[in-house]
Amino acid sequence: MVGEQRPPASAAARLLPALVIVCLVVLVFWNLGGAPLLEPDEGRYTEVPREMLATGDFVTPHLDGVLYFEKPPLHYWLTAVAIRLLGLSAFSARLWSAIFGLAGAALAYALGAAMGGRRAGAVAAAALGTSPLWVGLARLATLDMTVTFFLTATLACFWFAHRSPPARPGAASGRLWWYGMFVAAALSVLAKGLIGIVIPGAVVFFYLWATRQWRVLAAVPWLTGVPLFLVVAAPWHLLAAARTPDFAWFYFVHEHLMRFATSEAQRQEPFWFFVAIVGLGCAPWSGLFPASAMLVEWRRLRESLAEQREAVFLLVWAGFIIAFFSASRSKLIPYVLPALPPLAVLIGLAVERARSGSLTALRVERWGLAAGGVLTGVWGVALVWAGLGKIDRLDLGGVVSPGLLGPGALVVAAAALVVVSGFGRSWERRLLALFAAGACLCAAIGGVVPLVGRERSSAALTARLRPELRAGDLVFSYGCFPESLPVYLDRTVGVAAFEGELAFGISHLTPAERRRRFPTAAEFRTVWDSSRRVFAVVETRSWTQEFARDGITHARLLWQGESLALLSNESATPER
Repeated sequence: MVGEQRPPASAAARLLPALVIVCLVVLVFWNLGGAPLLEPDEGRYTEVPREMLATGDFVTPHLDGVLYFEKPPLHYWLTAVAIRLLGLSAFSARLWSAIFGLAGAALAYALGAAMGGRRAGAVAAAALGTSPLWVGLARLATLDMTVTFFLTATLACFWFAHRSPPARPGAASGRLWWYGMFVAAALSVLAKGLIGIVIPGAVVFFYLWATRQWRVLAAVPWLTGVPLFLVVAAPWHLLAAARTPDFAWFYFVHEHLMRFATSEAQRQEPFWFFVAIVGLGCAPWSGLFPASAMLVEWRRLRESLAEQREAVFLLVWAGFIIAFFSASRSKLIPYVLPALPPLAVLIGLAVERARSGSLTALRVERWGLAAGGVLTGVWGVALVWAGLGKIDRLDLGGVVSPGLLGPGALVVAAAALVVVSGFGRSWERRLLALFAAGACLCAAIGGVVPLVGRERSSAALTARLRPELRAGDLVFSYGCFPESLPVYLDRTVGVAAFEGELAFGISHLTPAERRRRFPTAAEFRTVWDSSRRVFAVVETRSWTQEFARDGITHARLLWQGESLALLSNESATPER
């Protein structure tokens, strides 16, 4: 680690940081707005800021015109700024995720360089920036990358603060990292709630306990740091609670405690779910995780913990996040994203150790390269299989897609290159093989998004609907709520015979407003049978049965895709 003698860097190693930066910018920003907004998350996290701009209310989030307190507002505010400056588009909706994705890789570099040297930092940034889970979420309009960046910044500031030499009495520079920690934690809370303090607090606690450094707590400027945290994090919560009396119960109890401890959200997965996600989501670099674990000498664990503080800190950081969300009764793939930066830094440190380490470490690295190649090959085979139209969830209908077959075959070849590189002696070639395989995999997976977007978006449907709309027309979704629908129509829509995550907001409407905008099936039937022109967006697979069940006897089919269909209550217009 720090202070060890390292071999001089070769020309290839010196060029690696520049190569990483160029590649990451291309992977994250190339054709960022090319695919339509995906259901449901991208639609939701674009519609809320769109409505903030439309109403001028930046305190109370609304989704389709009703209260929506499932998440705090930081990401909404940032996206609203992007929409105001660049216009409403998939690019502006995804911009901040892309920015924070690149910034997260920069933080990984900074931590890796501080802990193991510049080469370790470059490897950490390369590993993080070419992990498919990281790049994939950096290219989607969700708030996960935002909260991950600020959680990473919180713990990075803690590391730099507690490892910095003591400042002179009265000097301000020694306290800046601590203040940065408090501000980043506050922004984490504004990005996704209480995990902004739960995760950093737990990681710091277990790290200090493992390394016997409780004296560090005495160096924290609590008397000024806590008020700084509250100045940033508290005002929105207080304003929201003042405007909505039951905000505190819904936001803190329902959306935090109940979502974690109960299966109410219906997102249950097995306990090992996130381990598998991290393994596949970090391929090909995840093959080096066992070598990262060897950074701590487990045979003399207690003494090693105090001596190997860098590795202990990173292992506690990643391990707690994986264990914490594995214990939750609600599991979604993006939850584990904050574990990836410390894992990437661990890989950077492990590579530095293996370059000048023991024969055992070298063997573990070689087996790790083989494992990483196999995991990458799994992705490649899956892409080829998808390119043959064999994966039903992509809704390709058995159609062969050359846009996936070619990249899938390239990923398989890159995976083989990673395996073969493990038998060579050049670390530069091994790193280049890993980097190339990761970049190819991320680029290939990026080709899937436009294919998925053809059916998991309202873009095509609204392109058919917009020319039909006239003043006074009503638009409803029936039995579902495609959350990108109001984004592409640039207006709120009615939702009939469905509530879902809108239930809390609907419960705050007056009875008359509820019947007008969110009617039951019986109430909607009256609207549908009226003289007004009404359009209904329905799920393709079930609308005929739902209409028959609910007594709706006539409908004109205007457009139909694999997942959504567009109906009208007007009779077919005779052709002239």
